[in-house]
Amino acid sequence: MRNSIILIILLTWTINVVANTFTYDIQKAGYDFKQYDLKGEATYPLFVKEFRAYPWKDQVGLSNEGTEPTISVKNKTVGTDLFVSVVGNAGEFAYLIGIVKPKKIKSFFGLGKMKEVRWVTIYVTEKSSDVEDTFNLFFNMQLNKLDANLKELPIFLEQEAAN
Repeated sequence: MRNSIILIILLTWTINVVANTFTYDIQKAGYDFKQYDLKGEATYPLFVKEFRAYPWKDQVGLSNEGTEPTISVKNKTVGTDLFVSVVGNAGEFAYLIGIVKPKKIKSFFGLGKMKEVRWVTIYVTEKSSDVEDTFNLFFNMQLNKLDANLKELPIFLEQEAAN
């Protein structure tokens, strides 16, 4: 009986760990919108290390009709992506925090049936601590708190996601 309980606990823990696996990728300034460098599995400490080491100031404004520099983290289990990018120039820039997740909307100009789409909402902040706090909530799967915190930031863009 005791072994069965231990086995059930281990299986539950393993399923939770596997279910909440995060991966990340990086797009450098000027990359084609479909080009990115896959980096593999992500953790919050790894994200913070990458975020702090990334040359945001050197890359901002160099998009040349491609992407701005971006670090994206994906959790396919919940179908949600969180990314950080920048806008501005080397002298003055702000962080963009974007979240892509499923959303139900009415089709046909709001008159049709409900359908689920991938929806992107991008928020703007000048504080790197906002970025780190947001990603901490994401990695800890505190999605309701994540949504509440993001709603405190100004919206930069909101629309159906391209992919």
